[in-house]
Amino acid sequence: MTASMRHEDFAALAGRACRLTPSPAADGAGALAGTLSEVGERRERQGYEQFALLFRADGEPRQGLYDVVFDGEPARAIFLVPIGIEGGQVVYEACFNRAIA
Repeated sequence: MTASMRHEDFAALAGRACRLTPSPAADGAGALAGTLSEVGERRERQGYEQFALLFRADGEPRQGLYDVVFDGEPARAIFLVPIGIEGGQVVYEACFNRAIA
C-alpha cells in the first residue's frame, strides 16, 4: 500500500505522533520520536497543490530524507529541513508542490 501525500491526508494526521527515520541511515542516527505539529494552508496554483508541514522531534537537527511513519499508516519518504528549535525540540519543515488532476 502506498501512502498518500495529499493535503487532506496530512490534515487528518495533524497532532499525531510519528517516527522519523533518516533514509538512508545517517552516521548512526536512529529513529526520532516526533509529532506532526502543523499542516499549513492548502493553495492551488496553475494545476499544483501547495502546502507545508511542520514536525517537532528531539535529537540533533539533520536535513535530509526521512521515512515518516504514523501508527497504522505506511511509511512516507519526506525531505525534512530543520528550521529552528522550540521548547527544546527541533522544528522540521516539509514543503509540497504537487501536480493535481
